[in-house]
Amino acid sequence: MSFFLLFLFLPLSVLSSPVISLISLPFNSTHEFIPSSYIKYLESAGATTVRVPFTASDDEIRKFVDNSNGFFFQGGKPSLPASAVSAFNYVNEIQDNGVYYPMWGTCLGFQWLTQLIADDTSVLELGVFDSEDLLLPLRDVEDGSRMFRGAEGEEYMQVDMKRLFEGYNVTLNMHTDGINISTAERIEGYNILSVNEDRNGKAFVSAFEHETRPIYGAQFHPEKNGFEYGIDENGGPAEPASHSVQGVRASFELARFYVQEARKSGLRYDPESGIEMVFYSNDGIEPGSNHEETYLWKV
Repeated sequence: MSFFLLFLFLPLSVLSSPVISLISLPFNSTHEFIPSSYIKYLESAGATTVRVPFTASDDEIRKFVDNSNGFFFQGGKPSLPASAVSAFNYVNEIQDNGVYYPMWGTCLGFQWLTQLIADDTSVLELGVFDSEDLLLPLRDVEDGSRMFRGAEGEEYMQVDMKRLFEGYNVTLNMHTDGINISTAERIEGYNILSVNEDRNGKAFVSAFEHETRPIYGAQFHPEKNGFEYGIDENGGPAEPASHSVQGVRASFELARFYVQEARKSGLRYDPESGIEMVFYSNDGIEPGSNHEETYLWKV
């Protein structure tokens, strides 16, 4: 048997990777999806990924959390689903019992986490930001934050995160909904790490971390810098992601930070759980422009 085939059938427990659970989103009436850029982004920092159905029950959510090292909410369009509420509540429960288990949200996922921490869906302002296809440096990055301190590691890997994110256009915004600064300041436990302005000068929160829990969010899309190269109908870039040295490094540093957080929870996957890696469990890959590749699952 070749090495590739041997690897294909290795249980997750044999791998040294932390396991990250991602909720898939509705694609159409028959399928759910996760863009491959999120998977590649997490894999670039050494993680393995598993897919959680959008309509997963409370029991299913507990099974995924108990067999992974972190939970990740991707970008997209749906309103906050019961599965995300269940995941947030159960993660808080195990965190209260001493388990180190990080959560991350990107774009829509950032908004979900903000709503969950606030326990109020109305904190999200709908359709008021002109921030689609907007590439920006971060503004007012919080000194001393965990996220922008970066991942622990060898000295040669360290980078000045504040300088990187404030000094270069490395954050791609793809949103019209967002969190107002004054609203965020009233959310208990919610630490604003950076702010930005849309094309009309309207300010929004662009990154946060929870004050006491390993819960993090970015309104922008770090995964696109390194893993989305779609072409539009005119032959130009489908999105203005930064593929510069600085843009790709910024993407990697946030992936490395979150995956390093996940490593702190210890390897928890049970090979008898029946949970499979995203790469081997999907029902096909859909090509596209904004998302070069999208993993699909029949529902």
